[in-house]
Amino acid sequence: MFRVGNVKSLGAHASRRALLQVSYRHRVSGWGILRAEYLLIYNPFLTAASSPDNPSPSGSRSTPDIGGSDRNSIGFLLNGEGERDFMREFPKSTTLSPPSHAAEYQNLMNIAESIEPPDRSISQAPSAYDEYGQLLPENNLNAMLSNLEFGNFERQTQNWQMPGESMIPWSGPGVPFLDRNILEQRAFDIREKLRYTAAAINPPNPASKEVLDAIELITAERIAVNTKLYFRHWHKHAPMVHEPSFNPCVAALPLVLAVMSVGGMYSKESDDVEKLKLLLDTIECYVFSIPGISDEYDLPGRTYIVQGGNSSADWQQYQMEELQGAYLMIVLQFWTGNPIARIRVRQQRFQRIVSIFHHLELQAVQHSPTFQITDQQSFRSWIRKESYIRTVTLAVMLDHSFGIFNNVSPRFQWAELDLPFSSDDRYFSIANYAELRAQGLYPQLRMKIKDAFLILFSAPDRADEELNILRTSNLTPFDMQSLIHYLYTHVWKCTFSNPLVSLPTTNIPELVLPFRAAMRNWRIVWDEIRLSVPESEWNKLGFQRTAETYFDAVNSILDMFERRNGKFPPLPSDCEKGTHLKRLLSF
Repeated sequence: MFRVGNVKSLGAHASRRALLQVSYRHRVSGWGILRAEYLLIYNPFLTAASSPDNPSPSGSRSTPDIGGSDRNSIGFLLNGEGERDFMREFPKSTTLSPPSHAAEYQNLMNIAESIEPPDRSISQAPSAYDEYGQLLPENNLNAMLSNLEFGNFERQTQNWQMPGESMIPWSGPGVPFLDRNILEQRAFDIREKLRYTAAAINPPNPASKEVLDAIELITAERIAVNTKLYFRHWHKHAPMVHEPSFNPCVAALPLVLAVMSVGGMYSKESDDVEKLKLLLDTIECYVFSIPGISDEYDLPGRTYIVQGGNSSADWQQYQMEELQGAYLMIVLQFWTGNPIARIRVRQQRFQRIVSIFHHLELQAVQHSPTFQITDQQSFRSWIRKESYIRTVTLAVMLDHSFGIFNNVSPRFQWAELDLPFSSDDRYFSIANYAELRAQGLYPQLRMKIKDAFLILFSAPDRADEELNILRTSNLTPFDMQSLIHYLYTHVWKCTFSNPLVSLPTTNIPELVLPFRAAMRNWRIVWDEIRLSVPESEWNKLGFQRTAETYFDAVNSILDMFERRNGKFPPLPSDCEKGTHLKRLLSF
């Protein structure tokens, strides 16, 4: 993971400004991300070049291959009508963009060539309205929503498969699955459970032949291959599963199914992807029918044990893996499920997961300042708690993204959250205590997200001094991504969801002034992070690089709110993707 360090000048603001101006020319032509957030986001899978006909040239240092992260306006968020829309089809690992989007690519390329970059200082982040002001409002919104699409991010980053990814050796050094026979038995158990679930979903009608045939394709080799694809393509976007210790032979079945399903979406074999999609509803129904996760959780013997309760370490680990699997299925169904599945996971399944988080008191989980790693057992305990921190952090970001895309009120409330930033990935990628000692590493406590968020609101006359706290806290791109999600949610709550803005005594410019300061401070720290990381390392990051596009989304809603002086007719909530934002632009 990459950190800011104390980069007060980094060569001078002039060079930073020049870099950002260079990136402006690519803002419209590149492709970004935001459904990654749904992701939880995060949401990382398509791997085509930024043009359907020609691969995009390598960008400048300030224009990493996410092209879309600089590209503003709520427009790019909602783009994508048609059968190959990211919300209709899980992104595949291909080096070509979907043919049906060729016209959109060309139109945006033309727009990019027609817009001249304004003369801005480094402290003034370009707003969505400035860059897309010449477009019609509807196109403006479509541009931003598309720019935040997770699938577009994968196209731009060319996240294709590596040679040999579809092959699994069953012996030799570095083989993650030591016993093929055990994994074959696991595959058999999975097929049995899915057949039973498929038969129970819609009685008295039997499961379709297509679904039953797809179930038979789940083998030890398929589980192994898809697990490999998961960690190769998805893990960098949302590293919450401890890769060195994950073993599908023994892991909780919901997590094995979720990892297999997410990884399978990266398969180069389109038939395999389509057949796996046929099983997503069945897999989801099975995962959310198991004790502890099902709606009958309050029956005797079905409630999860609170962390630190009277349970073994193995049971706590298994419990956490079940929860991670359920969360991943929500993410997967939201991206690639049918329209009903997408609504179901947003309205019902996610609420169930949040209830479990509350029961386990995970909204305030953190490492103890007195905890010490002294042996393998304490190392496993630290990894388990770190996994919880990462999982709930991603769930909170997904909660925020439901608000961004669908105008859903947050299930997690500010008052209850007390999470730290996740620890550095170099600690989380260590396999065991012996390796930790051999490398001479020891995980450090991280700053709390709340504390960092409040520092963003520092007044201009104190900002330079107080931002040093963030610099010395070594924030990462993922940390900044999390902060901009919090900022979007808080801005919306204090503007469009604030009844007091309708009072004649409310001064709208004064109301938005603190948010403008927070945006400026966030951008300063973000720019320093970008410039402190070598391009080769930056390009290895996942959807964390979408943070700039979320920044642009916050700017957009602030601009709209201030231009209309806070006067708007009712806006829909819990609506389809971007309906509330389209309504805003129609006023």
